[in-house]
Amino acid sequence: MVEIEDRPAIAVPEARPDGKGPVAAPRPNDIRQLIPPLGLREYWYPALEDGRVKHKPVGVKICGEDLVFFRGKDGEVACLWNVCPHRGGSFMHGDCHFEGTVTCPYHGWTFDGDGNLLAVLPEGPESKMPGRVKARKYPTRTHKGMVFVWMGDGEPAPIEEDVPPEFFDDTTLQLYNVEYWPVTWNLALENGGDAHVPYVHRNSVRQLMGPFMWSSPVGGPQKIVNGRAVVIARGEGGGLRINRAMTKQPYRRHFPQLGAHWPKHQYRRLWTWIWAPGRWNVARLPAWDCPEEWRGGHHLPGMYRGDHKTNFITRWCIPVTENLSRNIEVKSVRPGNWVSHIWERLSFVVYWRWAMWLNFSYQDFRAVKPQRYDTPEHLSPTDIHQVYWRRLVLQARGMKRPGADAAPPTTDAEKLSIELSGTPPS
Repeated sequence: MVEIEDRPAIAVPEARPDGKGPVAAPRPNDIRQLIPPLGLREYWYPALEDGRVKHKPVGVKICGEDLVFFRGKDGEVACLWNVCPHRGGSFMHGDCHFEGTVTCPYHGWTFDGDGNLLAVLPEGPESKMPGRVKARKYPTRTHKGMVFVWMGDGEPAPIEEDVPPEFFDDTTLQLYNVEYWPVTWNLALENGGDAHVPYVHRNSVRQLMGPFMWSSPVGGPQKIVNGRAVVIARGEGGGLRINRAMTKQPYRRHFPQLGAHWPKHQYRRLWTWIWAPGRWNVARLPAWDCPEEWRGGHHLPGMYRGDHKTNFITRWCIPVTENLSRNIEVKSVRPGNWVSHIWERLSFVVYWRWAMWLNFSYQDFRAVKPQRYDTPEHLSPTDIHQVYWRRLVLQARGMKRPGADAAPPTTDAEKLSIELSGTPPS
């Protein structure tokens, strides 16, 4: 339960707890300062596709930690901290000389997938070190060709709490794309659930095929599900509670304060007519079949999900460093036979990856890359989804401390959004 109430301003620490220098200039009562710049640690994260790990170790940085992936004795992908416990060598620059092991390139210390030191090659089989030293192991699981890694210090939580259900069924095909954005993870992730789509994506191919011209001036009612997700609340009968007046708005509208219309021109409507039949067919399809928690919106530790009916899109924003995030984007489809299975893979390579990410998402990137995350905000009612999401992050695993308040104070930036939307987090 997330509560909203007036409390004293949030205290701003004078330095980061990791000792890497001072924080940004204090912003009184700003909830963003409490969100970890290196992400939430006590969670499962997608790391890399299983097929990338072959006969050499592969390095990946997640939550600021350098990890190395290699094949264990059982053939599954194993993960260790990419730091040899001997003198700090880098495993990812080493080799996998023996099945199920990784060897440090400096002194030949060789470890198995559980982090056990098996041999020190230059010292011979009589070395006194095997059995006395262990490298840190990170638990891994592989589902639908994606390797997931547990980044926490505690016992791993059930992976089903952190990974969408379509990764565990026998019918869904998962198709992957990876991008790096030079921004903090939560800034990249907050590019979802707000009113930017009609403006930012007005010239994207997908928007031209199925235009979404106007957002309601107030955000839809939001709901926190199972303490792990923020979704749009559904009204009676399971339908989305939307502002029906906005669905009847003309293509162009007049702005009295500007003395002008927006959009300025109507040429984009040509595309709407061309693609209308396909759009109508999709509109008649049922929603993607999944539990309410996974239906759409934000989900811990850092993903945004959207239902396109013919497919479902999941975008993980994974912290690499404080100012770099790695977006793993997943298109989920349910082909009915081997022909459609081949078609989905082919169309993904030829068209979808370009249309959805290189075209559509790149427009997001151009807006987000120069965005500031350390200046005062004035949130709109259409930002109510972000209000819920930020507060959910503060209640994630590893964030709550014994004796801490159940909820942070209402910030100045949030008050107007909560008041005008009429949907305080609850």
